[in-house]
Amino acid sequence: MKLLGTLVFGSVLAGVGVAYYVRERSQTTGQSYLEVLRQLPSDVRRGYGEAQRRAQLALNDGLRAARLREQQVHNDLIAAAPRNDGAV
Repeated sequence: MKLLGTLVFGSVLAGVGVAYYVRERSQTTGQSYLEVLRQLPSDVRRGYGEAQRRAQLALNDGLRAARLREQQVHNDLIAAAPRNDGAV
């Protein structure tokens, strides 16, 4: 029963989100609601592609920063290591 309530709530929330998007898009572009709804699948695909591209960029930036930080830690450890000059 809890699952059904969650699904209903999620569906209502998604419907409200779509309705809000259509209304705002219609007001900004001057298109009718029907025209905006017809373009919705391509808008979703474009948004999904853009989200994927941004996620990949963020991942690459994060990996680059991690490699840089790892190199800095490595250099700090080498600098802090006791030197063995042969003097006892």
